[in-house]
Amino acid sequence: MWRSRRAVGEVLRAAARRSAGPRCLHRPDHLASAAATTRAPRRVDIDARRPSPGRESRRDSLASSRSFSADASPSSRGACWSCGVATTASDLFFCGGCGGVLPALAEGDDVNGSLLLFRVLGVDPPRFAVSNDELERAMKNLQKTLHPDKFSTAPNVAREHSADQASLVNRAYATLRDPLRRAKYMLRAFGAGVAEESGMGDEQGSPAGDTIDPTLLMDVMETREAIERAGDDASALGAMATANDAAEHECVAALGAAMDAGDLATARKETVRLTYLVRIRDEIKRRLPPG
Repeated sequence: MWRSRRAVGEVLRAAARRSAGPRCLHRPDHLASAAATTRAPRRVDIDARRPSPGRESRRDSLASSRSFSADASPSSRGACWSCGVATTASDLFFCGGCGGVLPALAEGDDVNGSLLLFRVLGVDPPRFAVSNDELERAMKNLQKTLHPDKFSTAPNVAREHSADQASLVNRAYATLRDPLRRAKYMLRAFGAGVAEESGMGDEQGSPAGDTIDPTLLMDVMETREAIERAGDDASALGAMATANDAAEHECVAALGAAMDAGDLATARKETVRLTYLVRIRDEIKRRLPPG
């Protein structure tokens, strides 16, 4: 009996299949459409992977934040990387619109020509006669707001800009606190640069045919001979160091007066003199025993 029932079931199922025809041909339309969609080869939309104009890649964002438009005026810095507000070279550290840290200026971007380092430390107008205490206070105050540690949770662009700004502040302080470096920096900006090695005449922008004062050369030669004769005599070297320090102090005063009076010819000569006095000071210091 069990076998007969099974046979009847198989006959009925076979008849149903013959009457229904091939399977899946009469599937509901929405199921057929869904099957076609899921089985279709996956198409990769290349355009969808490209960053939209408002969502550029990080590399492009960094590049655009560092550059300025080609047709911008000399005082323009382009748009702020953070808020899009137009900025100018007068916006030295932060955007006036959103307060975001800006890229560090280069010398050629400064509204004051090539004396950017003075403006960085707030010496306005630029002048030679500036105290190291004033420079140090300005440097420390700026580092409190620009140090990269202050931007540890900020976007990468802001952290990079803060590091560049802090580096610019350090460079300004190192240059301006040293009288000789300050003098050479100013003369170079005025187109009357003094060469680092010879002291005069072969740096771009300096007058041609400059010669060093023969009297200065003779004094330097005699001083160097005296240093050689002193050997390791600390007393003799100390006396020469004291005399050289006095000459250096006098030279810096004369240099500052000439520079701030606009007498570039005298300022250049005093800068050359200071160059040799600094070399003598360093030579004596090298020969003096420690302590």
